[in-house]
Amino acid sequence: MSTPLEELVGRDRMLARLRKMVGRVVDGHRSTVLVAGEAGIGKTSLLHAAVAIASSGGARTAWGTCIDVDGAPGYWPWTQALDGLVRALGVDRAIQDAAEDVPLLAAFIPSFPEAPAPIESDERSRLLAMDATARFLEAVATTQPLVLVVDDLQWADESSLALFDFLARAPRSARIGLVGAYRHDELSPAAGRRLGELIPRSEHLQVGGLDIDAVHRLVERVADEPVDRTTVEAIHRRAGGHPFFVRELAALAQGRDTDRHLPAAVRDAINRRLGQLSPMTVTVLETAAVAGPVLLVDVLATALDRSLLDVESAIRTAVEVGVVVRRNDGLRFRHDLLRETLLDRVDLARRITLHRALGEALEARLRRGVHVPPSDLARHFIAAIGVDGPDRAVRWALEAAASERVALAFEEAAGHLRRLRAAAADAAVPIDKRQLTDVLLAEADALARAGMSVDARGLLRHAEDVAADVADPERIARVALATAQLGAKFAARRDEIIRQLEGALAAVSGLDEVWEARVTATLARELQHSVTEDRPRAWPLSERALDLGRRTEDPGTLLTCLLARHDVLWTPGAEQRRAEIAREIVAVAQGTDDQERHAEGLILLANALLETGSLAFEAALDAGLAILDSLGQPRHRYLAQTRRACLALLRGALEEAEQRLEEAAALGERIREPDTGNVRLSQRLELVRARGDPGELREFARAAVEHWTGAPVHAHAVAAGFSARAGELDDARHHVAAVLDLGT
Repeated sequence: MSTPLEELVGRDRMLARLRKMVGRVVDGHRSTVLVAGEAGIGKTSLLHAAVAIASSGGARTAWGTCIDVDGAPGYWPWTQALDGLVRALGVDRAIQDAAEDVPLLAAFIPSFPEAPAPIESDERSRLLAMDATARFLEAVATTQPLVLVVDDLQWADESSLALFDFLARAPRSARIGLVGAYRHDELSPAAGRRLGELIPRSEHLQVGGLDIDAVHRLVERVADEPVDRTTVEAIHRRAGGHPFFVRELAALAQGRDTDRHLPAAVRDAINRRLGQLSPMTVTVLETAAVAGPVLLVDVLATALDRSLLDVESAIRTAVEVGVVVRRNDGLRFRHDLLRETLLDRVDLARRITLHRALGEALEARLRRGVHVPPSDLARHFIAAIGVDGPDRAVRWALEAAASERVALAFEEAAGHLRRLRAAAADAAVPIDKRQLTDVLLAEADALARAGMSVDARGLLRHAEDVAADVADPERIARVALATAQLGAKFAARRDEIIRQLEGALAAVSGLDEVWEARVTATLARELQHSVTEDRPRAWPLSERALDLGRRTEDPGTLLTCLLARHDVLWTPGAEQRRAEIAREIVAVAQGTDDQERHAEGLILLANALLETGSLAFEAALDAGLAILDSLGQPRHRYLAQTRRACLALLRGALEEAEQRLEEAAALGERIREPDTGNVRLSQRLELVRARGDPGELREFARAAVEHWTGAPVHAHAVAAGFSARAGELDDARHHVAAVLDLGT
């Protein structure tokens, strides 16, 4: 059998560059290669050659391919590559390399047996998963160089592109190479931006047409006999040296792929070849084209209401003529362009009917206990919404969005729901307003987690109107809580959020104590963090929420109410009461095995005890930090490191304190912890004050005023003290006057 290197024709220069890249990886350097070219130009063949070169050089390889299917699962190419890598390593070895990151990685590596880690929030959670992936790959590459290949990046979902970009940009000491291929003329704007930024920092191979000598060798290889020069010149001229077109024109008997941009003669050749197949085989292939890139015999048989034997026979014929191939991941069309050609043969009405039949066939498969991605079901029922109605489309779109959230693919989660709403509008199919509220809430949540808060707010406004139309108290409450969860600046007016929460409270009061407690607690926290004149209302509401929360006997609701009460009590002189609340938070969290809330309660308790002057704070803090360490996620490491920096400051260990606070700040910036800058400056305040260096004091006074623009009294008070310590009394007087002018 020939090897991938032997199969390549006319690519000697590119092969030399690939060998150089693999050599750098083997020698311990980072390397990223991007291979660009139009469909069928030979990119995938070059990737196979890169894998062959890497394997011969002693490197481990992993491969993933993006697919051109609306609603495809997020991170799909990485799921393929990383799952294949885990299976090649052995699950036990992979778990050892992944260490504490196994729960995060399990969200998109099926071979990991652990349950996926729960979503914390927004874009930061996705960054944590990317960071975990980078650490896992570095651990794998410490014993053997690693080359990762991702094909067809032009079809990559946003999350897959973001992970490729993250790995390409991340500083790596391990021997890791990235190779990506894409069709430069089919890039989406998002993919174009991502890859455009990477090209200057990558080895970039632009794959063009073959010269006439290479075409001559390729034509003779396909024909398996000598071919005269005149024929070769005609093929070269007609195909422009495009290897795929050359192959098609050189061997029309081997039905291959085509698309809208191919010469009509190639399209005609493929259609003529399909015309030689039996009507049953063509029907199976057309149905398979509607289904997606992978051919599932049982699904096709159910959708067509034909026997498995009939469908298997048709597919066997398709394999014999080269239309379908058997690969490690199942039966596939030999080329994606062939699927597009078959799709063109299916008129719109029949396509919609097939989508419904395929969706029902996948549901039947699911009932037999076979895993079916919710995204596949959502895609078919959304496409069939005009004839099937909205119920199944809504159900599976929500299921698909929930599945994407587990994998931190937030844009893809929102995409399922956006396509659902668009399809319903196009088909003039009304969605029940209660269902629509659920869809809008889920889509807004996904967008918020992806960092698109403006879009999320717009959807929540729509959801508010829809929920109000049906006067559904629970949904009104859920919309108000989701709006509040998007957040607002501290000490800024929150009139719109407060108005909505007050409306929700009126809707649920006396009807449902759980929702009434949650809304009341959230309203209390929003008032407490609003402008000064709003805060007095927070106190009685927090008391009311806590009373309701206790009556519900629902631990999650009670924790929400306890935290609201704690926030309202966070004032001078309330240390003992906050300590009591914190102890109860700890007790309730322990009862629910909520480790994160347990740690949060212990740290709040430590804060309150420290304010009372009790040395018992340290035991509570140590216990909270131990839990954070056991959770092991980057955000938890950040929180633990900031608290350990505080302890070092209290003990006067200034060098240790500086090291810990700077390490914490670096980690906080990497995971986009929003309060990182404020925490760092607050801790540096104590460090600079303890050192007492006049130059540092003067510089910090200036930095305080620049940084704390949202809290000018605090900023000028700090600057006054630091200027006085530095001997700059005129500056100190200026800052004191500013504090007085601000009315405190």
